[in-house]
Parts: sequence; structure tokens; C-alpha cells
Amino acid sequence: MYRSYFENLFQDSWIWSENQIISSYIAESKNRKHEVLKLIEEALQKENILWRKEENSIIIKWRTKYIFINFKEDKILKERYVIDIWIR
Repeated sequence: MYRSYFENLFQDSWIWSENQIISSYIAESKNRKHEVLKLIEEALQKENILWRKEENSIIIKWRTKYIFINFKEDKILKERYVIDIWIR
């Protein structure tokens, strides 16, 4: 969503560095995705999640935003699966 918004915004804009601007937004979107996925993975790997909002739901602070995650837990396999995620 972030990436496609800026790609569409600068596409056919007649700015001489249009491709460079779009490329930098693509690179930034990839960096942000990697950063968010790493943060979520680290949070869900902990044996005891201390900042639970409620059962199988957590809130993680990321930059100036909050990441809300609902997850499913398989206690036998000791695995957690993300069901829903949104950033506000």
C-alpha cells in the first residue's frame, strides 16, 4: 500500500527524476517491511509475551506507530501464527 501509493503519485509526473524518486520509495518500503517482520518475529518468539492486550493479541510500538497483532498459538508444537495485523 505504501509503495503503490507513491509509485502512482509520481508516475507520469513530468519530474525529471521520477524514476529515482519511485526507486527510493520502493527501497524504503522494502526496508520498512523487513523491519516490521523482524520486530514481529522477535516479539512472537518470546516464551512469555508480557505486553498482551488480551488472549492471543499484542500491541507493539514501531517508530511513531503501533502494530496490532492477533495470533494463533499451537502449544503442542510451540508455534505462533499471525492471523491479523494492522498498523496505526
